[in-house]
Amino acid sequence: MPVKFKESESIYNKTTRKRQGQKHYYMHTTPTDELVAFMNNSNATPKRKQKVSNELVKRGVSWNV
Repeated sequence: MPVKFKESESIYNKTTRKRQGQKHYYMHTTPTDELVAFMNNSNATPKRKQKVSNELVKRGVSWNV
């Protein structure tokens, strides 16, 4: 399974209250600007910062920590 940026969320129909599907937040689909902003001003856990750092290295992007 690919690395996730944040937890998946379920999508529900408001009128019938039935589940229509899920929205997944995978690291490879997250925009680079959002990942760089996360690294520059975040108080997240080191594990999550390392995942974002690995993705930015894979993309060849430098950021200021």
